[in-house]
Amino acid sequence: MKALRIIPRIIITALHILTFVISSQAHSAATERDMEALKQRVIELNRELYKLQEEVLYPIDTQVVFFLAVDENVGFELDSVELTLDGDMATTYLYSARELQALQRGGVQRLFMGNLPAGAHKAVAVFNGRSAGDKYLRKAATLSFNKENGSKYLELRVQGDGVRTPRFLIRELR
Repeated sequence: MKALRIIPRIIITALHILTFVISSQAHSAATERDMEALKQRVIELNRELYKLQEEVLYPIDTQVVFFLAVDENVGFELDSVELTLDGDMATTYLYSARELQALQRGGVQRLFMGNLPAGAHKAVAVFNGRSAGDKYLRKAATLSFNKENGSKYLELRVQGDGVRTPRFLIRELR
């Protein structure tokens, strides 16, 4: 008799547990949808924040950008580049074999992007690498330039024909 009274309680408890599980699953599905929507919104906000950060960190009026290019069949295997602006190290870059192949096939690398106030400036680029005959070279190129309002684009270039010692240049892009 006692067992007969306990069974309905067990059934009622099981029904309560089942109802709780079903409602928590429905709540979980809704929570999961809310979390997914929230995640998408965070991604959108992150994109907007990145754009604003770029505008604030590199405003168009003070922006300076340096690109690097290497002529085909130049006879020089670039190891690294060091760029200084007004005596301060701006950036250094060590190249992998894959990056060198891309540069030698006509690729261009954005080496540095930063801010400079209007006025006179000096850029020095030091190119490190091996020339024909496996001879180690460390050559510098210098450019004095005037920064005005608006963006300034400059190019570091390794020029050569594979026979003579390559030339290392810095020039303004128009």
